[in-house]
Parts: sequence; C-alpha cells; structure tokens
Amino acid sequence: MRGKQSNIFASLDWGVLTVYFLLVFLGISNIYAAVYDPDHAGLFDLETEHGKQIMWFGVSLFLGLIILFLEGNFIRKYAYWIYGGTIFLLIAVLFTSPINGARSWFGFGGVGIQPSEFAKVGVALALARFIDQNGGQKERNRVRKNAGLATLWGVIPFISKNKSTAFILALPCVLVLLQPDAGTFIVFTSFLLVLYREGYAGNILLFLVIGVIIAIITLLVADNSFLLPFTKIKLTGKTGIIITLVVLTGVFALLINSFVMKRNRKSLYHSLFGSFIVAVLFVNFVELGYSNVLQTHQKERIDLVLGKIEDPNGKGYNINRAKAAIGSGGFAGKGFKSAALANASQRHVPMQSTDFIFCTWSEERGFLGSAFLIILYTFLLVKIVIIGERQRSIFTRVYAYCVGSIFFYHFMINVGMAIGLAPVIGIPLPFFSYGGSSIMAFSLLLFILLKLDSERKIVLQ
Repeated sequence: MRGKQSNIFASLDWGVLTVYFLLVFLGISNIYAAVYDPDHAGLFDLETEHGKQIMWFGVSLFLGLIILFLEGNFIRKYAYWIYGGTIFLLIAVLFTSPINGARSWFGFGGVGIQPSEFAKVGVALALARFIDQNGGQKERNRVRKNAGLATLWGVIPFISKNKSTAFILALPCVLVLLQPDAGTFIVFTSFLLVLYREGYAGNILLFLVIGVIIAIITLLVADNSFLLPFTKIKLTGKTGIIITLVVLTGVFALLINSFVMKRNRKSLYHSLFGSFIVAVLFVNFVELGYSNVLQTHQKERIDLVLGKIEDPNGKGYNINRAKAAIGSGGFAGKGFKSAALANASQRHVPMQSTDFIFCTWSEERGFLGSAFLIILYTFLLVKIVIIGERQRSIFTRVYAYCVGSIFFYHFMINVGMAIGLAPVIGIPLPFFSYGGSSIMAFSLLLFILLKLDSERKIVLQ
C-alpha cells in the first residue's frame, strides 16, 4: 500500500514555483510596456495583449491547480493518450486556412490556439513513458556497450527495440514541418539531449556538434562553385563537401589500420563507414531542405546570421533594430515604459511583445535587468535538472529533462535572435512572450513536473 501526503502544497518545490510567478508577472508588465496605448491603459483590458495575457495566465493557473490534485499515476497512465490527442490536433490544423502562409492555428473568433505548443507536452510525456517502460540502468548499459564509438548508430538499438518509438519523435516533427513551422521543429530536436542523459548513444552530443558544423558549412558553400585544385574541373559546393568527407574517411581508415589492433578494427570500420553515409545523407538533406522546403524569408534569415548577405535596412531590419534597442538600454536602462525603439508607438522593433520581447526588457532595464533575467532563467533550468536528478522514478527523471531541454532551447534561441546570434524563427521566451498557447503549454509542462516531483517521497510499503 502506498503512503499518502496529507498536504500536497507542502511537498511542492516552492523555489521553482516562485520563479514561475516572478517570470509571468515580469512578462505581463513587460508586455504592458511594449504595447502601451493611452486609450487602453487598463491593465485588465481584454482588447489589449497584456489583458489577454492575464486571462491566459488565469486559465493556465486553473489548469495547473487541477494537475496538482491529480495522481501521478494518472499522468503516467494517460501519457500516450495525451500524445495521441496532440498528434490529432497537429493533423487537424493542416486542414485549416493558412495564416501568414502557415497552417499552425485554430481560430475561434478572436482567439487562436497553436497545437504545436501543446505537442511538446505530449511528446515529453510519451518519451518519458516509453523509456520508463523499456529503460533502466541495465538497458542503458547494454546500449552503451553496443554503441561503441558510433555516432548516430548508438540511437539505433534504442529505436529498434520497438519500431513505434521512432514515431514518438519523428511524427510530430514531420507534421510541424508540413505547417510549415521550422522554429518548432528545431525545438523538437531538444529531446535528443534527453536520450543522451539516459545513456542512449553516448556520442550523440559529438554527433550533434559535428552535424551543426557540417550544416553550417553546407549552407555557406552549397550554392557556390569552385575549380578543383590543379585542374579545370568545376565543382559545386556540395560536391566539394562530399569529396572532403571521402578524403577524411580515407585518412581515418588509414589511421585505424595503422594504430588499432586488428581485432578491434572491424567495429571501427563499421562505425566510420556508417558515419560517412550519415554525413553524406545529412549534407544532401540540409541542401534539399534549404533549397526546396524553406520559404524565401526563412532562407534570408539564415543567410543574414551566416553573413552571406548584409542588408541592415531591408532584409536585416529586424535583427538590426533589435540589437539597436538592446544597446540603447545602456547599463541601467531607460525605465519602465520609456523604451524609445521597442515600443508600440515607434515600432522600430517588430514583434516587440512576442519574438523580440527581450528587446523591450533590455532597453527599459539595461544590462543589469538583462543579467537579472538571464540569472532567473538559469536558476530555473538548474532547478529542473536538480529535480530530475533527485528522482527515483525513471518516468519523472526523463520528463524533467524533457522540460529542461525545451525551456533551454526556447531561452537560448529567443535571446540569440534578439542579439543576432540565431536566425529569426519565431521562438517565444517562456512565460515572457505574449501568446496564450505558449504560456499555457509552458505552464502545463512545469506544473506536471511539480506534481510528479511532489510524489518523490511517497514510498511503497
């Protein structure tokens, strides 16, 4: 029989909950400053973005309270059902009318719901459920042993245990790309960090770093051409990359043959050949996706970050004005509602209440305020990792890392967009950017984690 706690609120992590409320309240005040209109100065005016954000926060808090009174086993039991429901919504939204060129929203009067935000909750729960059912230290050790020095191959034993596992991650990614929503697709790759934590594919981070390097090089040179040294043969940039991969593979093969004992060479040759095939396929995938999948404005955003084009008053206007607003805040900022660039009247910074909400905050609070906000998010991320590591339940640990990975990606990319280190791909800042779907989804992620963590001291008797 399982022991019960008399007071659910006594076992909550109040440090995380305090940061949650602080971020939400700071976010609402920042949205208020970003879109301030003297004709609609009321904080609770539902015709304004800050009024709507307060309403969505109220809905989120209500849903969060319901979650806190649920049993943890209920959440575990219906994890796959929740995942299935979000997949259904991702399919259904593809049949709606496009908004700004994408089918990402359900419209109900003046209210819009973005199912891809809630899909993150479904995928996190389903992945935690699957690893809980099929994981454990013994399984992780087996995967590590089989993975060897492989890169991508380390993931294959994990997937091959149950072929349906591939769909947990792949299916929502495909459906999101069909909308198309490249930003949310990138966020879904954060779940690879969870697989790394659970011991599946010990070299997956190395694979990701190499993949990013290859992708950047491909994007930089794929549409160029050059002459093969000492010849008059003209090659495309992509062909040049593949030739370079062939040469590198040959060099590593010679090194293996020269410095590795014969009995160990076979597995290394397999890993080397597999890595080469994956790299070639990846180069073609990146080039094909860039040329045929991404829309023109998405390509331009990537080209701006990579420095392939410079147009500060045209294609690079968003990033240029965002950096100008952040820089104009100085050390201590201009004060509340005193932003000269990131405000509703000037509109020098586009989307100052959503994608570029960090600009409004930085201009009004300066370096000190920006540092404070970064410290808050860092504290939240560290606390989530601590929560994950103190669990005896595999399900809760995996789910905690899913939540932490999602928050980390959103925080890193959103701030990166504002300071020009990441392409503008429409990633909201958790609890800070305006948006009903995003604040509800982030709140659900966090309240589910708090509920699961609150039961960590319940022991079987």
